[in-house]
Amino acid sequence: MALRIRIPWKQVVWISLISAPAIAIAAVVWGSTRDLSRYEARLADHVRKVTGREITSRVPLSIHIGRHPALVAEGVTLSNAPWGSRPELARVRKLTLYLDLPSLLLGEVRVGRLLIEGADILVERNEVGDTNLEMLPPPDGSGPRPADNRSLRIKTNPAFPWIETIDVRDSALTIADGAGRPPVVLNVQSATFKSTASGQPMQMQARLAAPHATPFDLSGGIGTFDGWLRGLPGTIDVQGSFGEGRVTIKGTVGAAKGTNLQITGEGADFGTYGPYLRLPLPSGGPYSFTAKAVTQRNGLKVEVPSLKVGNSDLTGEALFRADRNGTPIATVNIDASRIDLDGLHAAPASAADPQPGATPRFFPTAPFSARWLGRSELSVTARVGEITGLTSKVQNGSLSLSSGEKRFTLRGAASIGNGSMGFDLIYDPAGRVGQTTLTGTASRVPFEDLATLFGLDLGLKDAVGDIDLKLRGGGRAAHDALNVANGTIEISAAKGLWPRDSLAGWPIETQRLLGGTDSGVPFNCFAGSFEVRNGIANLRRVVVDTPRALLIGGGYVSLRSEAWDFILAPEARDPQGAALASPIRIKGGMGRQTAGALDPGLAKLLVGAGPIPSLTGTFAQISRMPNVNACAMLATRLDALRPGLRAQLPTPTTDQRDRPGRPQHQPGRPTPSR
Repeated sequence: MALRIRIPWKQVVWISLISAPAIAIAAVVWGSTRDLSRYEARLADHVRKVTGREITSRVPLSIHIGRHPALVAEGVTLSNAPWGSRPELARVRKLTLYLDLPSLLLGEVRVGRLLIEGADILVERNEVGDTNLEMLPPPDGSGPRPADNRSLRIKTNPAFPWIETIDVRDSALTIADGAGRPPVVLNVQSATFKSTASGQPMQMQARLAAPHATPFDLSGGIGTFDGWLRGLPGTIDVQGSFGEGRVTIKGTVGAAKGTNLQITGEGADFGTYGPYLRLPLPSGGPYSFTAKAVTQRNGLKVEVPSLKVGNSDLTGEALFRADRNGTPIATVNIDASRIDLDGLHAAPASAADPQPGATPRFFPTAPFSARWLGRSELSVTARVGEITGLTSKVQNGSLSLSSGEKRFTLRGAASIGNGSMGFDLIYDPAGRVGQTTLTGTASRVPFEDLATLFGLDLGLKDAVGDIDLKLRGGGRAAHDALNVANGTIEISAAKGLWPRDSLAGWPIETQRLLGGTDSGVPFNCFAGSFEVRNGIANLRRVVVDTPRALLIGGGYVSLRSEAWDFILAPEARDPQGAALASPIRIKGGMGRQTAGALDPGLAKLLVGAGPIPSLTGTFAQISRMPNVNACAMLATRLDALRPGLRAQLPTPTTDQRDRPGRPQHQPGRPTPSR
């Protein structure tokens, strides 16, 4: 006979409906009356014993009862290493510890998941290479004790109660490599870390990005939690997407084998790595690369066996180590078989860079700076077999940089078309501000290609010529050195083009005299000689020969403000242009419009008494000489042909000389008159 049991379902439903609110109210009352200070004190004491660091909370620990009961702490800080740059290693806006409900009902507080929101974490390294993540306090209770019969028994450090899942949201990770280098900042939009125990492999899924940079989406194993605290994470195997590309990192970071990582990547635009490497990398692609990072004794070696960006191909290696005094030493070697400038573009402008459409600067916007000199030793050697994408082919290029405690040297050389160029930049830190010396030569080099390579705006196209530059000035940056530079600059060119936009502010009469087309005004030759004194480049004489007129003149260029002021006196080659050949004065500079005005009265001040020699006639005689730049030869005779020219040249005003660029020398106390 079967036994049948009837369940009063209606009574069960009514009992559940009545008891559920009572249980919820009781849970809320229980949670609000619990004194959690002892849990907070136990947690702080446990963290101190495991890591040697102090953890504090601005807002007392509270419990939230709901679908997922949780402990909530706000304003949490974890103390930094004693040598750290700030008191806290981590600052967290909010910590939520989700409790394990079955354990909670049994009277035990266990955390099943930890949510970290608004964390600000600083990872830094000191001069001897220690990182503030290394948290290995001395064993608790080690040493002789009467209770232990005065033995040297060592107690085992307590293990941190592991939380299986850790979620991070809206946080920032700052990595500082040392003084003199800007820190790397990574915004952690979201990240999840899972592991069964602190010593077991940890899985990560994260979305990371530098400010205003393409984010990484990475997933995979990243060693162990205990390993990261000891500075030895273990096995790394992560992969994911980076913009439109892919990246993979595999290897180990441990005590026995040291660091041995291999990184591979491919994508559409190589410039997306710029913010992470803290370098203005050019945009270009598609790209693919393979890199290795290996520890060697007391150093780290980074190899790049292959890097291809578009049609460019190069290899390189870098070795980083520290000497006995803790001074960082870096040695970098780069060997590029080919660099295609057509496939590379300038790095995107940052917020601090000039906005598009702004007037280009004559001098580079990223000048040499030696303020970090002496903090590290750096040696860089780069070789380039071929550079394409210019009007002329660049071959056999070399660049070497050597920086130590007492000297900075940068040298470069290359063959450009049928000519060659080279430069030396030497900084000697002796004295209060040191001394910077720059020498450079260019022979039969296309000026347009030279401007592209060095980021200069010479305002000349299709011109091939020579440059001889010798400058010396005091200061720890190019801007400071140029403010007080002394030296000479000789420049000459044969057969080129003045762009039409560079003549936009000239008088209409002069533009009609020079003629030309919409693309510009052609010239047959050009020559000028600058005498640089205290940051002012005085152009004592300049000669420009065009098909319709010959121009002579001079003026100055301020290396501080990059402003200029010139006078030009044209002499027409035909009677039709004689009425238009009137002297002019031109003023301009960076960030201001070029303005020109006729100055007819200047013509009588340039000539001496007696007959006036013809400039075009003298020029025609010189141009018959073989293998000479007729403009350069005529420039040496201008003092005799136009004796009043030097006296009429513009000179900078006091305001331009005293423009703020670097602290001016303070005059000494006046000597009392006797």
